[in-house]
Amino acid sequence: MNEDIQLKIISLIDDGATIENSPKLKMLIEVSEDARKFYESLLLSESMLKRFIGGDKAEQQDKKIDAFIQKQLEEPKNSQRFNFKPIAGFAVAASLAIVALTFVDIPLNISSEEISISEDSLYPDELIIVEQSKPLIISGAEMKTLWSTATEIAVELGVDRYEIMYVVYEGNKDSFVDNNIHKPRQDEDYYVDLSLIENLDKSFIVNEVKRHMLCYC
Repeated sequence: MNEDIQLKIISLIDDGATIENSPKLKMLIEVSEDARKFYESLLLSESMLKRFIGGDKAEQQDKKIDAFIQKQLEEPKNSQRFNFKPIAGFAVAASLAIVALTFVDIPLNISSEEISISEDSLYPDELIIVEQSKPLIISGAEMKTLWSTATEIAVELGVDRYEIMYVVYEGNKDSFVDNNIHKPRQDEDYYVDLSLIENLDKSFIVNEVKRHMLCYC
C-alpha cells in the first residue's frame, strides 16, 4: 500500500476522524483491501492503548517514570511481545575491608601530638552503590512500522505512543533508511532510551514526530 495513504489515514485518525464522521477517511479506506486492513490494525492499537491507560493524561505523566523503572526490575515474561535485551547490568557492590587496629606499647618519651591519629583515618570511606538502568532494545526484525511498534511498547510501559516514536527515531536515526521515519531497517537493533525526553515538553515531542512523518525524514 502507498505510504502516502498510510500517512493520511494515520493523520486523520490522530485528529479524531472516523469512517462515520469523515468522508475523506472513508474514501481512503475503500481504496484497497490493504488500506482497510491497515485501518483496522490502527483501531486495534488505539483500543489496546485506551484500555491500558484510561484515566487522565496528567496522571499518566506523573506515573510514567515509576512504571518504566518498575518494568526494568521485573523478571522477563515468556509472553512478552518484544525481546528487550539488557545492555548494562546493575553495578557490582564492593565489599568493605575490615580494618584491624593493633595497639602496641608506646615509649613514654613520645608526645601525644606525635601519636595522635586522625579520626577520619579510622573509618573507611562510605561505600556508594550506583545502580545503572538497563536500556531496552527492539530487534529490527520485529518492527514492521514504527507506529505499530511504538503503540505496543507504549501499552507495555505505560507511556505515550509519540514518546516511544520520538526516542526510537532520535536515538537511532542511522538505523532508518535515508533517515526516513517510515523505513526502519530490519537488520538493526533499536535502543529505547526514555531519558531523551525527560526535559522535553509533550507538545514538542508530538509535533516533532508529526513533522518527521510528513517530511519523510
